Amino acid sequence: MTAEVARQPYRIDVQPLTGAVGCEIHGIDVANISDDDFDQVYQAFLDYCVVVLRDQNVTKEQFAEFGKRLGKLEDEPFLPSKTEVPGVYYFKGAPKDAKTLSAQKLGWHMDHSYLQNPTKAAMLYAVDVPAAGGDTLFSNSYLAYEELSSAMKDFIEDKIAVHDVLWYGLKSGLNSIDTPEDIEKLLAVRKQRPPVEHPLVCRHPETGRKMLYLNQAWTTRINGLDPDESDAILNVLKRHSLKDIFRCRVNYSNGTLIFWDNRALQHSPNSDYTGSRMMWRLAIHSDWIPGT
Repeated sequence: MTAEVARQPYRIDVQPLTGAVGCEIHGIDVANISDDDFDQVYQAFLDYCVVVLRDQNVTKEQFAEFGKRLGKLEDEPFLPSKTEVPGVYYFKGAPKDAKTLSAQKLGWHMDHSYLQNPTKAAMLYAVDVPAAGGDTLFSNSYLAYEELSSAMKDFIEDKIAVHDVLWYGLKSGLNSIDTPEDIEKLLAVRKQRPPVEHPLVCRHPETGRKMLYLNQAWTTRINGLDPDESDAILNVLKRHSLKDIFRCRVNYSNGTLIFWDNRALQHSPNSDYTGSRMMWRLAIHSDWIPGT
């Protein structure tokens, strides 16, 4: 994977996870990281999009402070369990034996693309996780764009897509219109989070690389096309964006800390475990508007 802007070789130990996306960095203690080492870790974040750090021992406060080095922490609208540290949330996951399958239904997505300013990055710290299962999959949106045919690149270059948080909720069964109360809830969400429009092709605000900017969960249509045409093109692009050759898979053990570039990736949780799974989560705000 080669960024458009040349960089100096790493001084830290960076090991790619696959040829497509992701890396592990060894020998870094995020609770005591130097400015020089952080700059190198941040460059790996831009180059590889997913950074995995093993055997970390951090408090919630140290976790938050490391997150703040990437940017401003943001509130999470759909995670109810705040910790006592602002910006840090408990993230319990969804085991396959859970009573609710809502998180399992979500599948592939990028966080908050239904906002004008989608999340810059997200970070997880494994506090108490199963010995196996619960991995997270990532797919590289840079490569998804680069591997399109020239004809498809030309066709989508100026296309604008709609991202709508309610559409997916209704299609997946996470939300319903069965009762007046259900409808009132949906109307409240619609008032708070109307659909937004983002270009299908964007340049990353820091690397300058072009990427295919769509979301399996919330990209609903392409403006200017007949509904059948829009559905057909989006179905092709969504399938294409998740090809195995664009992916990596991250597994967890207690003390694993990962963070990823939400602007350049889609990700999917894997609910293939039973029992409890506890992580901490935070998200990094971005002022970037896709397409600018």
